[in-house]
Amino acid sequence: MTDTPFSKLIAMTDRYGGLSFENYSLIRSLAERLRAGFCQYLSADDGECVYLVPPTGGFAAQAHGSAAFSVSGTGFLPLAPISFGLAVRVSIKSDWLRVVFMCEVDGGQLRVHMEGGDSFELPVDLTDEAIQPLFAPLYRHIYDWFHHRVDQFEQGSYGSNDIGFEIINLPDEN
Repeated sequence: MTDTPFSKLIAMTDRYGGLSFENYSLIRSLAERLRAGFCQYLSADDGECVYLVPPTGGFAAQAHGSAAFSVSGTGFLPLAPISFGLAVRVSIKSDWLRVVFMCEVDGGQLRVHMEGGDSFELPVDLTDEAIQPLFAPLYRHIYDWFHHRVDQFEQGSYGSNDIGFEIINLPDEN
């Protein structure tokens, strides 16, 4: 192929596509490891305690696959930060809370921001051990949200009407 403007454009879009897939794969790997690891961290008896869900809009407490990521359905995979939701069961029955994560690669680090919570920097060569420091802050983030509202109620103040999390109650399947 000759060195034409079109061939240069094709080479650049190929590079873009490769990097965007690498970006998505890294963030998806983080999300999958976070889902599995956090469920183990919670020590739920049935193992049905965490799902990857879309970061916005309605969701069901089930595996959403690639639809759990903000780039789902965009056609050409963008080279941009990616968000995903983590649905965590917060009751014995079927109450689920969504925590949204925004992730981006910056240099040699993967920056992870928990909406309304902490931010973390992880190595891009992810391991299960590398994500373990996220579990306790994620748990504390969820626990503290409920604890704060309980304290407000017990002190005679509901506080604001801002719920901060999206909690859904699913009908009991039994």
